[in-house]
Amino acid sequence: MFSNIIKVAIRNLIRQLGYTLINILGLAIGLACSILIFLYVLNEVTYDRFHEKAENIYRIGVRGQMMGNELNQAVTAAPMMEALLNDYPEVEMAVRLASFGGWLVTYEEKKFHETDETFKFADSTFFEVFNFKLLRGDPKTVLTRPRTIVLTESAARKYFGDEDPIGKSVKVEQDTILYEVTGLMENVPVNSHFHFDMLGSMSSIRRSRSTNWLNHEYYTYVVLPAGIDIEKFTQSINEMIPKYVGPLIEQYLGFSLEQFEAAGNTFGYFLMPMLDIHLHSDLQVEIEPGGNPTYVYIFSLIAVLILIIACINFMNLATARSITRAREVGLRKVVGSHRSYLISQFLTESVFLSLISMVLAIILVYLFLPYYNNMVRLDLEFNILNNYFTIPLILLLAIFVGLLAGGYPAFVLASFNPVTVMKGELVSGTGKGLLRSILVILQFTVTIAILIGTFIVYRQLSYMQKKELGFQKNNVLVIRRSDALRDKIDAFKQELRQQAGIINVGNSTHIPSITFWNNAHWLEGQDFSNTLLLMTAYVSYGFDEALNLTMEEGRFFSPEMPTDSFAVVINEAAVRVLGISDPLNTRFVEPGETRDEDRFMPIIGVVKDFHYESMHEEIHPMIFHFMPGNWEGYIVVRLSEGNIPATIDFIKRTWDDFNQQYPFEYFWLEDEFGKLFEPERRTGQILLVFSILSIFISCLGLLGLISYSTTQRTREIGIRKTVGASINTILILLSRETVKLLGISAPMAIPVYFGIKQWLQNFAYHIEFSAVLYILFLVIISLVVLVIALLTVSWVAYSAATTNPAESLRVE
Repeated sequence: MFSNIIKVAIRNLIRQLGYTLINILGLAIGLACSILIFLYVLNEVTYDRFHEKAENIYRIGVRGQMMGNELNQAVTAAPMMEALLNDYPEVEMAVRLASFGGWLVTYEEKKFHETDETFKFADSTFFEVFNFKLLRGDPKTVLTRPRTIVLTESAARKYFGDEDPIGKSVKVEQDTILYEVTGLMENVPVNSHFHFDMLGSMSSIRRSRSTNWLNHEYYTYVVLPAGIDIEKFTQSINEMIPKYVGPLIEQYLGFSLEQFEAAGNTFGYFLMPMLDIHLHSDLQVEIEPGGNPTYVYIFSLIAVLILIIACINFMNLATARSITRAREVGLRKVVGSHRSYLISQFLTESVFLSLISMVLAIILVYLFLPYYNNMVRLDLEFNILNNYFTIPLILLLAIFVGLLAGGYPAFVLASFNPVTVMKGELVSGTGKGLLRSILVILQFTVTIAILIGTFIVYRQLSYMQKKELGFQKNNVLVIRRSDALRDKIDAFKQELRQQAGIINVGNSTHIPSITFWNNAHWLEGQDFSNTLLLMTAYVSYGFDEALNLTMEEGRFFSPEMPTDSFAVVINEAAVRVLGISDPLNTRFVEPGETRDEDRFMPIIGVVKDFHYESMHEEIHPMIFHFMPGNWEGYIVVRLSEGNIPATIDFIKRTWDDFNQQYPFEYFWLEDEFGKLFEPERRTGQILLVFSILSIFISCLGLLGLISYSTTQRTREIGIRKTVGASINTILILLSRETVKLLGISAPMAIPVYFGIKQWLQNFAYHIEFSAVLYILFLVIISLVVLVIALLTVSWVAYSAATTNPAESLRVE
């Protein structure tokens, strides 16, 4: 019996090949879209879960408030790990991870500048806490000795090609002591909250043995037993503050921890589960930019909605097709087929179509995954043979979708009255298509909502890209590792200034888009317990002109003023937050060991606020110090609009003349700053693609509805044409329902306004978006969708309108 059902199903699907292909295509596209979005969502929610101890790994952070400034940092002090291991027996293991700037790494003739993103340092317990796969080396010993290093496969190929890297040595910086390669590991997985290519032993870094509890630059992870009371343990570790931090505050700043807290300041440690870091960390000095849970929810919803739209299409097309199969059902019932048999027949066809659609969807996923990866800037993988449960899940999904989408049409068809349908009429139980109309309304409501969301994301992205930043990012070339020039940097900058294509040159420890230090400062005349946290950068002469900064009052550092080496420049936000009424007559103070040794730093200028972070963040108080020497940082070169390639070539030649050890590497400030907008750009691209696909799928559903409608009204159309109705009249008649359905869909998308308003609150600087403006966008986008929908149904309507009336009125 079942084999007969399969044969009949295949025969029916082949007989109406056009319908079959449309149905398969619509469902396949919906499934493929949902799978692609699911891959992205799965990647986001499974960060760090490949570690065996993932559920028990926590990272220590610092949280506090100083003079109204929030202190929320992902880093702690160097001695934190040792104190945790010594004072708290519940800490099973601990490890620190840190970056110490860029490093020049050399092997024979190969030289590469490794950034703080690619070269990190860790304690010897790293591979016991984390489960990164070591291909060569003992996880317990690879980082035990100083001057040892573990390479990823990609780094090993870069330096050693096909040679075995184990036991070989690389030179780090210009040090005469080499680093030995003791381990080789797989590349860090995409869904890890931190990445690196080279991992050096922490014992190689002298300052990692520091006992200073006030200098925070280490990411400290601990492994705790399952079931531990985290709240109680957090309270316990905060007892370290009076024990270790308090004495240092009193030693360096001259006031007690009690006085610090009495002034309204707070300071404490907290634990963040490692599994929460990627999606839920909003901390300063985060190890890498994280994800956004809002986008995960949005994309999950879109995946479900697109799948629902595809299922609705399936139902509408199947129901429309049911009219043409009414006589078949009547005949089957006359010859004795039971209702259950008919339901099984139609459900089998539906599931069979769904399975074919799933196969096509999987093919589409494999075909378009490289383009999708390029769009989302990830390296997602899709391998149905990767896990034993993937194929069963895919089969279950296909069967579920087939039953869900085919259930309603199957029961409708099975309920036809044989006597009625044999006379060419349908029972009133098929209704006037109310359910089908509701489903199409839902489709277009979702489509309109996605389109509006896409439009708003692009408007916000455009706003961020075009907003006045307060500095010039175009034609600004940035050279890494300014410290490579050592004491020749001033001569190098002077040489560049001689070139006609260069406007100005400066250097700095930080530039816009690169995280600034958040350092403590004190104003003259205030108690040292009133600690001010200011975003801090050390800069040279010419830095303001290289970025085209604007002075609100006063001036920037000048080589003609020797006293500027002890002066500072602040931004407008600092003036507001600190409540300074006369900035140019105000001084900061740097505490000495005694009050007589305090050093005063006068404010010589106030620079207009400029954006140095994402638009998610407000412009924070900032202070610039004069750079006393050539520290590690960046050389900023502003170029004119002339022959830029020739100017870059000149800069490279000049660099090579001044420095033969470090390779010339640069990037464009505009590109680097643009990375801050990458999440919104990626979101906009994803929304745009899937909104277009949702329109396409919805139009297929509309095609099903208009096909059903024209089939139902065949006799009516014939009669109208007989009494003289024109083709245009018939077209308007058949298109009227589409206009009505879209007219209902548009107002149903109004609640989306509140979701968009909530999303915009994530940005400190965003577009103005009122309810009136939303209604305007809603009307415009609804009209666009209406035009697309009318074009979709026009060919079906035109075909019905041009049919011979005699054919329409013929009763078989």
